[in-house]
Amino acid sequence: MVWTVSIALCAAAVAAAMSYKMWRLKKDIYDFADSFERNLDAVIEGRRPDPDGETEDTLSGRVNEKLHRAEHILEQKSSEIRESRQQMKELISDISHQTKTPISNQKLYLEILKSRKFSEEDQELLDRLEHQTDKLEFLFQSMVKMSRLETGVIQIQKKEQDLMKTIGSAVSGIVSGAEAKNLLLSVEMEEGGGEGNGQIILSHDRKWTEEAVHNLLDNAVKYTGPGGSIAIRVVRGEIFTEIHVSDSGKGIALERQAQIFTRFYREPEVHDQEGVGIGLYLTRKIAELQGGYVQVRSEPGKGSDFCIYLPNG
Repeated sequence: MVWTVSIALCAAAVAAAMSYKMWRLKKDIYDFADSFERNLDAVIEGRRPDPDGETEDTLSGRVNEKLHRAEHILEQKSSEIRESRQQMKELISDISHQTKTPISNQKLYLEILKSRKFSEEDQELLDRLEHQTDKLEFLFQSMVKMSRLETGVIQIQKKEQDLMKTIGSAVSGIVSGAEAKNLLLSVEMEEGGGEGNGQIILSHDRKWTEEAVHNLLDNAVKYTGPGGSIAIRVVRGEIFTEIHVSDSGKGIALERQAQIFTRFYREPEVHDQEGVGIGLYLTRKIAELQGGYVQVRSEPGKGSDFCIYLPNG
């Protein structure tokens, strides 16, 4: 009987010890997981991990040491990125300045030459040279805009203002081109979508939003045949405000619609048209930097409908 009691007590003691060890092991695991998650969050947020008094002899200590090293490497990389961005900013500024002066001088000399009397053949050569100079200026301006946006040199500055004024400024930039091709231009605001007096107050960057809309309108003018139409329609939705630019142009094949927003992409059939293929890329980038996006709906031979979605909040 005594032996039975002793065995039972020993078994109970062993069970209690095992239970305590399991409890202790679980606690250590939970403590380690909490510490690891806390220190990992610190590294992600750019803060130094908390050593928690652990030594390198413990698992937690060894992990924290690795996190310290990772944090140090990330800090070095961040510093290199900041330095690289500053160098890129200076380079872009230098390129912009260095190209602006000679192109301006070249255009001035061309104006002087065109005011003089030349043979018809020489005058034609001067017109071609002027055209190529304008094309070169457009190329440099487009490249500088793209580089500034990509490197974060230019930050989007959103504020509450009338979106219809922004769109009006974009439209004014393509009126002459539309008139030259006898295109019908129309602007429509959704019924009840404004705040009165034809306004839609929306938080947006006026300069860059105008650039995005102008790029869509410029493409519509280029790729819509004489006598066609271009319609701008603004719709105030619950979450986004939509800026539609629709045309009666050639349309875009479905398999190419994802490609048109990439850098330097140009439709195979329109290589005779002016451009470098970054207008739609810039439009997409500008919309994304404002928390929005761009979509296209199109069918070959039935025109296109490009839409910029900008958040209402």
